Amino acid sequence: MSDSRNSGKKIIFAVGKVALVIVVVLGAIVAPISYLNWSAERNARKFCDAIEIGSDISVATQKVKDKHLYYGDSHEYTFYFWGMVFDKAVCEVSVDSNRKVTAKHSEMEYD
Repeated sequence: MSDSRNSGKKIIFAVGKVALVIVVVLGAIVAPISYLNWSAERNARKFCDAIEIGSDISVATQKVKDKHLYYGDSHEYTFYFWGMVFDKAVCEVSVDSNRKVTAKHSEMEYD
């Protein structure tokens, strides 16, 4: 009876080790993905918060000019902050006919 208990404990211990390895591997995969998306969202929010309502949009576009991370037309500008693969955080800024900022907001977009 003692041998069967020892072998049962060994099996449970081995299954526990396998489960732990699976959890660690999954965590190692999920953690960087979560961090990249969190960082993109934080950077977009920080960038958007730095843009003042009533300011000229050229100030914001100059900050990212070399990075080519925005798209703009005459009424709205979208600044992109890339996360994992196709996920991205965006800062959308609306402007009037004089290129003055009238509204802004940031959000995470999962594709």
